[in-house]
Amino acid sequence: MHLRIYIFRLRIFQFFSTIFFLYFTTSVQAQTYSSEEIVISGLGFSRFSVTLVPEKSFSDHPDANRWLRIIDRNLCWSGVFLVTDSRYRICRTAGGNQVDMKIMLKLKHTVSDSSKLVSKHLMLTVADNDGVPLFPLELPVRKNRFREAELMDLINEMSAQLTGLEGVLGSTIAFTLKQPKRRKIIARVNTHGKKLAAVSKNRFINLLPSWNRKGDAIVYTTLSRMGTAIIFNDFKNRPAKLIGSNISANHISKNFLSVSGGTWFSNGRQLVVTLSHKGNTDLYTFDRQRRRETRLTFHRGIDTVPDLSPDNQHLIFVSDRSGHEQIFYLRLGTKIAFQLTFGLGSSSDPVWSPDGTLIAFSKISSGHSQIHLMDPFTGEDHQLTQGRYNSEQPAWSPDGRQIVFVSSSTGVYKLYIMFVDGTGRRRLTRTPKDFKEGSPSWTARKF
Repeated sequence: MHLRIYIFRLRIFQFFSTIFFLYFTTSVQAQTYSSEEIVISGLGFSRFSVTLVPEKSFSDHPDANRWLRIIDRNLCWSGVFLVTDSRYRICRTAGGNQVDMKIMLKLKHTVSDSSKLVSKHLMLTVADNDGVPLFPLELPVRKNRFREAELMDLINEMSAQLTGLEGVLGSTIAFTLKQPKRRKIIARVNTHGKKLAAVSKNRFINLLPSWNRKGDAIVYTTLSRMGTAIIFNDFKNRPAKLIGSNISANHISKNFLSVSGGTWFSNGRQLVVTLSHKGNTDLYTFDRQRRRETRLTFHRGIDTVPDLSPDNQHLIFVSDRSGHEQIFYLRLGTKIAFQLTFGLGSSSDPVWSPDGTLIAFSKISSGHSQIHLMDPFTGEDHQLTQGRYNSEQPAWSPDGRQIVFVSSSTGVYKLYIMFVDGTGRRRLTRTPKDFKEGSPSWTARKF
């Protein structure tokens, strides 16, 4: 199920397929609370080991065990924490000397002086190993329940306090969804597989969603009998066509034969897109305000699937110029592209990590596609997935700790999430078995 870019030639649709370092080079300074220093060295791979310590007011509550399970799940899925005796094997730590801190759990009752009403709050207090409080967090309890969405926000805040980066719990992943006997649409879902909703609402085939850097707008490609088009949606106004192809014989020499994809510059105004003109498929920058495109690659081969680095200077893409699909690198402002992947198997789907130090991509070996992680500066490569099925189309979480990808392990392509070291794989969605999913793109925005 390699990603395909759709090329029109008159009335015919033609299809063509488009390190592992324990520490990132960009790290957050260590933070010191009380006498114990917590060293954060590499946001992508290190996780804090914590022990949940229920106080009596919490333990006496009839739903205490259920609450513990929910807290455990969200700490684990945040990608930031390991939990002593967690019910999730991939987040379990035995405790003892391995524990970095404690999370004290307490149920707090407050009586209002004016109305005499009693309000309840679940207190999660982060403490060092000696039990010295570092900072408290509060979760309102209403009718003996708390909202899991509010717990996600609380753990996201805890992650920000400890790492300097906001957590991703409850954030949004856009993807393509194919229901039986229906066209592909762009859909979205949150990190817990909830709030599934349609993004595209047209009668065409919709592909290749891509969030902008702020996460408040998205582009995707539509495919119809009239050609391909790139659609812009800011969720405030009606979706608008940015650029389209024309397959009419009368216009074929003047218009792009196909358009697809899109990776954003930080300014939110420009994109890098794939355009096919006069039989040649290359990468172009496109200014959506001026409606003007500028050619970036100049080669007879097919250049596609671009991804722009966070600093807007480095472009990775897929090209068949070496004979079959491999990943290439181009520094913007130059015209010489360098090949990053080699070998007999094809490589595709390259995406920069949020800090611009690593590239996740998919590579075919032994007949199956697997997710790999590469350091483009040293060439070191580490395979993250395994199995006699395909795993491909990776996309990074906004904090760089997790990767969402597509896998055929159930026989049908579905979305999965794993930690960036390849552990912690879990199914994201709960769609029916015959629904096909693909092309994920992750934003910090919540819907």
